[in-house]
Amino acid sequence: MQNDDINTDSKKHLDDLNNHLKTARASDYLNTCRKVVCADGFTMSVQASENHYCSPRNNEGPWSSAEIGYPSRIEPLLWNYADEPGKWTDTVYGYVPIELIAAVVEVHGGLIKNEKSQ
Repeated sequence: MQNDDINTDSKKHLDDLNNHLKTARASDYLNTCRKVVCADGFTMSVQASENHYCSPRNNEGPWSSAEIGYPSRIEPLLWNYADEPGKWTDTVYGYVPIELIAAVVEVHGGLIKNEKSQ
C-alpha cells in the first residue's frame, strides 16, 4: 500500500503516527515512545528506533514499518506480524507496515493521546 492509495483520514493517521514516533519519547533508554491511545480505548505500544523491529532501523525516520507491542485487545489486522501467535495481547509485532498501523488506528477511532510507557 502506497501513501497515494489511502484516503484522507488514513493520511492524517499516518501523519499522527510519524509525529508520535518522532516526539513522544517517554525515555531516552532504548528510545521508547509512550503508548498510542485510540478513541475507543484501544492502546498499543508503537516503537521505531535503532533498538526496535522497524525499517529503517534508525532514530530519525521516516519509517516504512514499526514495532507494535502488547495491544490492549486482540486486533486481527496485526496477526501476520506476531512474534508469538496466539498470545495476541502479550507479544511483539515486528516490522508492521506504517500504513497498516494507521489502518488499525483508524479502525479504533483515531489517535487521541499518548499514554506514558510502562
